[in-house]
Order: sequence, then structure tokens, then C-alpha cells
Amino acid sequence: MFEHTTSKQTIIRIATVVVLIVVYASCRVTMVAPYEEKVVQQIQQVAKKVDRLYLTILETGMNDSSKREYALFAKDYVDIEVDLNSLLNQNRMKALNRESTRNCEIALETWVKYKEKHKRDNGISDVDIELNRDYYRDLFMVIQMGEEAKLKVR
Repeated sequence: MFEHTTSKQTIIRIATVVVLIVVYASCRVTMVAPYEEKVVQQIQQVAKKVDRLYLTILETGMNDSSKREYALFAKDYVDIEVDLNSLLNQNRMKALNRESTRNCEIALETWVKYKEKHKRDNGISDVDIELNRDYYRDLFMVIQMGEEAKLKVR
């Protein structure tokens, strides 16, 4: 009789361990901010503004660098900087959003650096325009992919 009880207890213990392993394996704690469609739309809008500015500068100054003076584009630079600040602040407000926030900080810091260079040089070369466009195209893609990845972890 004692052996029969021990056998039942062993089976119950094994079953309990198996159930706990299955439950533990199926549980997943996600420490990520929630996805927000409006943030993705804002990223896309800012990306379009950046691309539009650089394409406009590129077309405006063909064969005449005086048409690329900073003052002619200062308002556009400021408008985009305001949008980048807004995007950064939205990301800072969300808990568990460190990576997205850092990517937005990088976007803003780089934008200010590029703006100051254009202002200091009072012009911008075709090469710099193309490099800046490529950089921001890639950066906005990373920022957007980071936001959209939040859908997959929910």
C-alpha cells in the first residue's frame, strides 16, 4: 500500500513539474511601450519634410551656390526641428521606451548639427545633401521599424 501511494505522489510531482515547465515556457513578460499609430504617422510626416527640404535645396542651387544660403531655408529647418522635438517628447512620455527615445534624440541632435553647419558655411554641397538624405532615410526607417516592432511583442 505504501508503494502505491509513493507511486501516485511521484506521478503527481512529475505532472506538476511538466505543467509548470509548460506554463513557464508559454509565459513571456514584455517590457516594451505600446504601439501608437499616430507616432508612426508623425515619423512618416517628418521624414517627408526632411526629404522635401533637401530635394528643394538640391534643385534650388543648381550651378548657383548663392541660392543655397541658410537664410532661405531657415524656416524649414526650424519647422523640422520643432517636429523632431515633438516626436522626442512623445517618446519620452511613454514608459519602457528607451530605444525609441534614444533614436529620436539622435535624430534631433544630428539635425541641429547639420543645420548649424549649413548656417556656418552659408551653403551646402550636393554631396552633403545626398549624404544627409541617405542618413535620415535610414534613421527614420529604423525609428519606424522600432515602433512597428512593438506590434509583434503584444
